[in-house]
Amino acid sequence: MHRTTVEIDLDEFHAAERNLGTRGYKETLNRALEDVNRRAALDRAVRYVEQGRESVPRWDVLRRSRQPI
Repeated sequence: MHRTTVEIDLDEFHAAERNLGTRGYKETLNRALEDVNRRAALDRAVRYVEQGRESVPRWDVLRRSRQPI
């Protein structure tokens, strides 16, 4: 962990709290960072599929993988 001081736009911060369902600076900022990283990973995955470097599993395979054993 790293502690730092930053200036943030409070209107944007409170909007992020509402959108993320979080409370407080630490929870909201950490969740926002997680969300940015998750979105970036999803974007990379889409590019891999578009470039033919990966394939998308069929829906029936995905459904089976989500069923409890």
